Amino acid sequence: MALRSEAVLVFPSTHHMLRAEALLKERGFRARLVPAPPQAGELCTTAIALPVSEGGKAVDLLEGHAVLVKAVLYPEQVGARADEGLSGKLASEFADHPRLAAVMEKLSTNEPLEREDIVYLLGMEEQEEVLCRAAETLTEALAGREVVPALVLDLSGEGLIDDSELMAKRPGGRGDLRRLREISGQMVSLGLVYLILSLGDRGELPWSPEEFREALGKSVVTVIHAERLPPRPGELVRDYGVRQILLRREDLYRMDPEELVDEAMFLRDNRPGPVGSGNLLPLFSGDIPAEERERRKVRAVLAVLRLVLGEAFLPLPEVLWRRGDMCGGNFLILEGAEGEIRGVLSQAEDVLAARGWSVRKAKGVL
Repeated sequence: MALRSEAVLVFPSTHHMLRAEALLKERGFRARLVPAPPQAGELCTTAIALPVSEGGKAVDLLEGHAVLVKAVLYPEQVGARADEGLSGKLASEFADHPRLAAVMEKLSTNEPLEREDIVYLLGMEEQEEVLCRAAETLTEALAGREVVPALVLDLSGEGLIDDSELMAKRPGGRGDLRRLREISGQMVSLGLVYLILSLGDRGELPWSPEEFREALGKSVVTVIHAERLPPRPGELVRDYGVRQILLRREDLYRMDPEELVDEAMFLRDNRPGPVGSGNLLPLFSGDIPAEERERRKVRAVLAVLRLVLGEAFLPLPEVLWRRGDMCGGNFLILEGAEGEIRGVLSQAEDVLAARGWSVRKAKGVL
């Protein structure tokens, strides 16, 4: 438990909390681990407490090293309700949908949704506009009108690595490694933290752990996205420093309601990191069908996941954000942007600004 004289730093994932702990202790801050206050959400159940006088300096240090701090709670805030006044706002917003208003009332008082609540929400598929509005309202109430960007690199044969002469040589040839270094440098200069490596059916990364770590440095968080579980997943996490391994799922819109409820409850109960896990997340544009009816179902499911998972990072695929569709997403997927990261990021910022949202970046990295 935090003392009343301490500030509490809350993080969006265990990865950022552990990096913060190491950095703060290395620099001599009087930091210690404590349970995260209830109003902080449950993405990372451990927070860091330190003297109030060190709070501001600690945040400056962490942001300078691309560590995302979700919130800093000072003594008068610890134990206070994060959603003060939210109840009436949410309930009145959806008065035309009494059952949805009741669900939003639960959410506003941190009451967990029951299985029947989730079944009801998924049954609103034909009213996905209402669901998306509810999801966006909750996202804004919990975390503000910001999204966190994630760059996707396609290593499956069509992106950074292809089947040319380069790959006929030793995997991890110096040409592609230089390019990886270049991309990492651009990410850091632009304040980007998350890198999703899409492997397709590839079984491994084309670099040694030492090459990979050296090229990306310490400011980039990496996630693997693959068709199937790689043969040595432990090695990717332990030796390469990969944060998480996600399996691709293209037929979200074909799953029956019971399967969807099971997936949503799995994610809710396991809280698996910053971009989700299981069979639903992340979601790229290529996973979303062209048919409008099926696309509407994807939007509805994303909105329901926001309502079920609270403050979790949910994907906002490029095919959706370019249309201004938020659907409760707050994890901005930048696909096919490795050649023009700055340009695609700028386009995303323009689209979001038109909706009154903004992109959250790491500060003071370079």
